[in-house]
Amino acid sequence: MHIFYQPDLTQNEIFLDEEESKHCVRVLRMKIGEEVELVDGKGTSAIAKIIDDHPKRCLLNIINRKSQIVNRKYYLHIAIAPTKNFDRIEWFIEKAVEVGIDEISFIECKNSERAKVNMQRCEKVAISAMKQSKQFWLPKINDVRKSDEVMKGLSDEELKLIAFCETDTKQTLHQHINQSTVTSSEVEKHQITILIGPEGDFTKEEVELALKNNFKTVSFGENRLRTETAALYACMAINVLTSHE
Repeated sequence: MHIFYQPDLTQNEIFLDEEESKHCVRVLRMKIGEEVELVDGKGTSAIAKIIDDHPKRCLLNIINRKSQIVNRKYYLHIAIAPTKNFDRIEWFIEKAVEVGIDEISFIECKNSERAKVNMQRCEKVAISAMKQSKQFWLPKINDVRKSDEVMKGLSDEELKLIAFCETDTKQTLHQHINQSTVTSSEVEKHQITILIGPEGDFTKEEVELALKNNFKTVSFGENRLRTETAALYACMAINVLTSHE
């Protein structure tokens, strides 16, 4: 069944927006009486029937709704310095949503190559990935902020990690999680925030500030990874390490 994004599923009759209507009626050639699945990106899905196949304002009648349960035991937040070639960050957003992520923040560091991002484009990529991977939750995406603001704004109750190339630490994600409360069955939802720096890496001053704010350095192995590769590695590793609890 074809999946469409509709941020508000509270009404019984809804219109798809122009882009989704065009895809439904002109691209997929769906007609009155056919059924589709809707997701709101907030954990609700619905089955709906087309009652007006207008190519710009397709009207649907919701037959039933269902609240979906998040199957992850953690809340994953990746704070990443956007790359100069933003296609690479779009790739990260797409793959991270497919794997599973709750929040993405863009951070500006001293060695950053980009200070602005197209938030509308980011959301579009995330929505497409959510539908393609048949998920029900759209991650929160935050616009660019100074890295120190992000560091200082996080709670000390969560697991806070910073990936820094020029460090002697050999402590891996697996070791950090084993030493934290992330795997504790007593806590329903654990928050993990991982900072991923620009191609020029974090400065020593930025790392020192992170450590003062109770971040811990983490190693992703011997190979030096691109920014978006490191961020996706973190998503996949956390998913695997917490999926067998």
